[in-house]
Amino acid sequence: MKARRILYLTHYAELYGANRSLLDLLVAAKNTGAVEPFVVLAADGPLCAELRRTGIAHAVVPFVPWMHKRVFSGAAHHRLLQRMRFRRQARERDRINNGLLPAIVELGRRHGAQAIHTNSSVIGVGGPVARALGVPHLWHIRELPFLHYGFSVDGGMSRYARELRQARAVIAISQAVVDDMRALAPASDRVHLLPDGVLSMARWEQLGAAAGMRGEQQEFHFLLAALFHPSKGQAEALEAFAGVHKRYPHTRLCFAGSGRSADIQAMVDRMGLGDAVRFAGFVDDILPLMERSHALLQCSRHEALGRVTLEAMACALPVIGHASGATPELLVDGVTGLLYARPEELVERMCSLVEDRRMAMRMGQAGRAAIPVRYTVEAMLEGTLAIYDRRIAG
Repeated sequence: MKARRILYLTHYAELYGANRSLLDLLVAAKNTGAVEPFVVLAADGPLCAELRRTGIAHAVVPFVPWMHKRVFSGAAHHRLLQRMRFRRQARERDRINNGLLPAIVELGRRHGAQAIHTNSSVIGVGGPVARALGVPHLWHIRELPFLHYGFSVDGGMSRYARELRQARAVIAISQAVVDDMRALAPASDRVHLLPDGVLSMARWEQLGAAAGMRGEQQEFHFLLAALFHPSKGQAEALEAFAGVHKRYPHTRLCFAGSGRSADIQAMVDRMGLGDAVRFAGFVDDILPLMERSHALLQCSRHEALGRVTLEAMACALPVIGHASGATPELLVDGVTGLLYARPEELVERMCSLVEDRRMAMRMGQAGRAAIPVRYTVEAMLEGTLAIYDRRIAG
């Protein structure tokens, strides 16, 4: 079968979860000969380097997202002025995107794009580009933009709903995302539930050997891997760890991720936990760090899926996750991990794994066994190609 020519849109160039999943999909699709991809990014960065390394055509066009957080404060007249400013900013973003639209359309035309595949809900230009080219718009929704980030849409929710309904297909990475869109989404037959694949079957088979060695280590290492952001729960994890470490001095906590960590580092200093807490920074490949850990903390609120949760499961690492968003879809409480709702429950769950390492290892192995069923790159590729076959003519 002739390769489908798809133009992909992504709004940033760092290798965070959404772009890692996109890159995995593109490389697998290109290697099978099923897709000839062309990627339009809003900025240059690490993803561009990976696209060059893997021979995937791309271009940078600095379009801007149409979703942003709006914070109102002060008296009523202050809030009115803030609202007026937000509207001006939204109009300016529309002006920028409208000015760049012809350049993106021309790139699609030169590529012979048969469809536009937009990689995030925060990208509003996918639909207009697809309509200008007369091709289907396939929209990959990878976040819970309102619950998780508190975003607002330039032009309002009705604009977002209209674009969703005009999309030929909407790809949701979890049932939580489907539920979040239910009032806005197009007809159910155009909504496809397709979780991200986080690693290949070959890589999954290579992992897990270190799991049996964890029980031999005296120290117990917790890991939290996420961008430093209030919604990711680093402060809650640190406060819980302080209680655990007081009872079990051999416990350790590692934060991995980029972003503004100064507030968390200051908390560590105030608590006197400098010898027990480590900051690893951004890690290109999180799997080796996971293999040296004993449990993952997923303290993020309203995760749309939780790529790091699945990566931990693939490494036979038990996960303690907040019972919100898609995390309860991934974890069977007491079997493949532990769920919590309140901070004191997080402390209890952490202590239970420290106290019973055999239970922790059993949960880790049960979680690892769940990965090949739905969460491999091969499964993601198969599902994506099936959507292309159904939604793209020719």
